[in-house]
Amino acid sequence: MASNRQKTEMTQLGLYGLAPFVFSAAALWLSPAIVPQHIALNFHQIALVYGAVIVAYLAGAGAGATLNPEQKLRESFLPSQLITLAGFAAIIPDSVFYLGDAWRHLVLIVLLGYLLVRDLAAANAGVFPKWYGALRLRLTFWACLSLLLIMSRLLLWGYY
Repeated sequence: MASNRQKTEMTQLGLYGLAPFVFSAAALWLSPAIVPQHIALNFHQIALVYGAVIVAYLAGAGAGATLNPEQKLRESFLPSQLITLAGFAAIIPDSVFYLGDAWRHLVLIVLLGYLLVRDLAAANAGVFPKWYGALRLRLTFWACLSLLLIMSRLLLWGYY
């Protein structure tokens, strides 16, 4: 039963963890009618920073799983470190890497997609429980959809 409790807790935390993405997308699309644009633009930055934190957490969780001596999948620590670095680069203002506001969200989408594929392979290999793969698929879908909504709104406003 510990596994069922763990599944319930992780599902609840995952759904709660989607809130910053969903609220940020909603704020941008409710602007300027309900939310002033200057406030909505703060939400896009919140989504970027939060997304980078999530990417770093997921990359670290996968790297931590490789420390298990009975681990069936052997992966270098280097991809997780590079993913974390790329997530960090995505939150740096566009004047540094010449990556516009909207396109920094795309970096997070690509990183989340890579981490999803990695975690699905780990779940299929038995490193993570099967339900974790299904949960990650749902959470990544909604996070990426929210980031795409943010990105599209920024592009419509001319924030390339």
